[in-house]
Amino acid sequence: MISPLALLFGVLTDIVQMFPSPPSQQLQIRYPGGQWITPGMDLDIREASMIPEISSKNLGCNKKYITLFIDLDAILPGTHIQSVILHWYQPNLMMDCTKPSPPSIIVPGKDHGDRHNPAASYIAPRAPPNTHHRYVYLLFAQPPAYQFPDCFAHVFPKTISARAGFDIRKFVQAAGLSPPIAMNYFIGRHEPAEGETTTMPDSATTTSFRSVDCPTSTAGLVA
Repeated sequence: MISPLALLFGVLTDIVQMFPSPPSQQLQIRYPGGQWITPGMDLDIREASMIPEISSKNLGCNKKYITLFIDLDAILPGTHIQSVILHWYQPNLMMDCTKPSPPSIIVPGKDHGDRHNPAASYIAPRAPPNTHHRYVYLLFAQPPAYQFPDCFAHVFPKTISARAGFDIRKFVQAAGLSPPIAMNYFIGRHEPAEGETTTMPDSATTTSFRSVDCPTSTAGLVA
């Protein structure tokens, strides 16, 4: 049976259909000074310039989690190629058990930046003027012996060329992750400021993912 949350994410079928079952929980997201984001909420991208507060229910105090933040609708500059952009990858997230619950606030653990599991720093949404992009947050349980897949080491620089073409299917396979346990998304809009130069946004004619050569595991994925 499809859960109400899955129906809510109907516009994200390219993500949801990747997994044998959709996430059963809504990931709670709140940017500094803002409100908790409801799925599909319209948000000015200028409100998402800093790392948000993340929370969810039913998380374990001694478990670790991974979050991915992606843009599904990026058009590579000067092209008509649509590409997924990775805006943030953060491993070793842990529930802050000092705060009242629910919900449970998730914060990086003390080893969140070690050499085995580095983070890909947060890049704020950059939708061009007069466009609306789908920005998606996914939360995964981090396996006990997890190590970041070396074949995705190119994502760590904070540049479009490093983050463009992120193939979430291959990443989940290479990292050996199970399906996400929580999910949320918002529609990021960029209303041009007074005096800001604007052009008509490019339309996509094809979709492209970066080619990576990874040993794969099929945990949690639909074949």
